[in-house]
Amino acid sequence: MKKISIVIVLSFWAQVVTANPIEGYAKQSLLMWDPVEIRVDGESLTIISKEGRITDQVYRAMIVNGLCMGTILSPSSLDEISEIKVLNQFGRQGYVFKGGKDECEEINNMPANKTEMYILGKTHMHAN
Repeated sequence: MKKISIVIVLSFWAQVVTANPIEGYAKQSLLMWDPVEIRVDGESLTIISKEGRITDQVYRAMIVNGLCMGTILSPSSLDEISEIKVLNQFGRQGYVFKGGKDECEEINNMPANKTEMYILGKTHMHAN
């Protein structure tokens, strides 16, 4: 029994040690959307939503009110990220934001009525 508990503790500890800090930040910033999965692959942050279809309103809200607003409290939270994918529950449809920390800082410092055009200018659709 003692060996089993040690193995469980060690396996949990290994997951904590190997967890990417950007994934943890994104999970906390997007708590209200409760994403199914968040992963970092190189310079790409991928968010798999519970939504069957990602609308432009959901996409913009996750970028502006979730991830970018979170960089105000944690400026290094999107270091090394150059694109953010917001995808539906199947990972087949959504949008890709070409940007990371620097673009979020720009969004946080611009008037609210300018953010939509800025984001659209840095966005392309994702479809598999």
